[in-house]
Amino acid sequence: MKQHRQINLPEVARLQEAFLALRPLVRGGLPRAPKQTYHLKNLESAFGELRTGLSQARDEGGLVNPWSIAGLKRDEVRNAAALAGIWLPEFGGAASRRFLANVLNAALPSEEWSEELAEGYRIETEFSPIGDISDRVDLVIESQNHLVGIEVKIDATLGHQQLERYSASMDRRASITGKQSHVFLLAPFASPNSQTPSITWREISRSARASVEGRLRHRSFAEHLIVSFGDHVHAF
Repeated sequence: MKQHRQINLPEVARLQEAFLALRPLVRGGLPRAPKQTYHLKNLESAFGELRTGLSQARDEGGLVNPWSIAGLKRDEVRNAAALAGIWLPEFGGAASRRFLANVLNAALPSEEWSEELAEGYRIETEFSPIGDISDRVDLVIESQNHLVGIEVKIDATLGHQQLERYSASMDRRASITGKQSHVFLLAPFASPNSQTPSITWREISRSARASVEGRLRHRSFAEHLIVSFGDHVHAF
């Protein structure tokens, strides 16, 4: 008789927490399966079989990227939302914080982002710094001393004076809270504004890999998702 591996319940709990952290941020038409009812014993057995198969596929380099399965494709809003979810410390703990710090270090190297983020931070998507819906910044990271806006582009181009308007809005918001304001562009092209730095999606990919420590087989589920997101956006 075929033996099933026992499922590790703490690992399942962490997996569930990871997806719960992403769920409210990834909006839009994600594929949904019909509602089904499972017997618990059958579900545990299925997870055990799935874990074995995924481990083998991962070791052999044949694992399908889960972000491709999720249908993010090249959608700017949904990829930005997924990125925000991955950066939440509730998602991947220290690995998520390292990922965000690596990205901020690449775009804004004048600050000590690892130390700043260790004091706590929050992330918002499609954020209007001064309440004007015409100026909605794709991603905003707010830490103890800084307010960072990120404009995300994949296939679209910048609007007229878009970076300049966002920088002005972020400056006004930061002045109210006594924080330092920053704006940078994440896109496959360079920023046209010399006052606004930019990084490419390849830098996101490099930062994702650099944030995960240890060998492949020792990575947590969240760490695998971080690296696979980097692989997903590498060619943007």
